Amino acid sequence: MFDTSFGLKTWIYLGVFWGVFMYLGLTIILPVMDGEIITWEKLYTLLTGEKLYALPIWVICGLVMQYFLHKWIYKKGKYER
Repeated sequence: MFDTSFGLKTWIYLGVFWGVFMYLGLTIILPVMDGEIITWEKLYTLLTGEKLYALPIWVICGLVMQYFLHKWIYKKGKYER
């Protein structure tokens, strides 16, 4: 059922990676680009406290995005079995 050349676990790994990347990007990189100074104390609070609730949300969004991309690629017939 899941025997594909792209692999079942590959889209899961990519989804988790994308979710974590988006979380870090929106929590750290975007404020730095806006000119905000990030100190070690502020970085610790961002990654452990006030915005930690967003990490599971971004991981779920990354998984959903990769799942639909995985299905769309096979529907288009780009990777024939």
